[in-house]
Amino acid sequence: MPCEIHLRKVTSTQDFAEAIAGMIEGEILVVAEEQTRARGRMGRSWFSPRGGLWVTYVKRNFPVEKVPYATLKVSLAIADSMSELNPKIRWPNDVVVNDKKIAGILIEASVHGNSDRGDLFIGFGIDTEVREFPPEVNATSYLIETGRSFTKDVKEIVEKINYWLEKDDSEVIKQVNERLSIKEKKVKLITKEEEIKCKALFVDYMGRLVTECGVFEVQDIERVELEK
Repeated sequence: MPCEIHLRKVTSTQDFAEAIAGMIEGEILVVAEEQTRARGRMGRSWFSPRGGLWVTYVKRNFPVEKVPYATLKVSLAIADSMSELNPKIRWPNDVVVNDKKIAGILIEASVHGNSDRGDLFIGFGIDTEVREFPPEVNATSYLIETGRSFTKDVKEIVEKINYWLEKDDSEVIKQVNERLSIKEKKVKLITKEEEIKCKALFVDYMGRLVTECGVFEVQDIERVELEK
């Protein structure tokens, strides 16, 4: 079982986990009640007040070649943890309910030397009991959607993550496409240089988003929004 560390407040569970990873043997689970400088993909800020579940799970000895699929696999695990809401996957790293974000995933890896295995830092945040959001944040929470508290233990979610990490990549892509929230919808793809508007089609076998105006790698896109 992972070494569990529970914090009332931290800048970022991901940064904290990366700072202590070399000091503790075995897997680590960092859980915080609040993050003050949480970060998402490409260093974007992440609204994560009290009332959410903010976690980094450090998985050791993870195959490097499997890292590119990890975000989609963890997204499916998080979606499964709240299946009663019929959540969807918004490529590449969000879980949404009625097109509002309810969870996000940040995957980072650390490899030492020429090894083909390394440490996988699985950061995820779930809006479990957040009651309100800033106007610019298009999000929802489990409490808002159901009127109830989120009762699943973080260990149950970790079990689901490990289940999906072991799944065949082709099955994962199939499941992602079945649950893809932006499929056949007009989207805005935001990069560092520009905004691209077109129709999203599907996720291909390499985990790329196929659209009517091209094929996009995860690292090329900062975020994806529905075109209004």
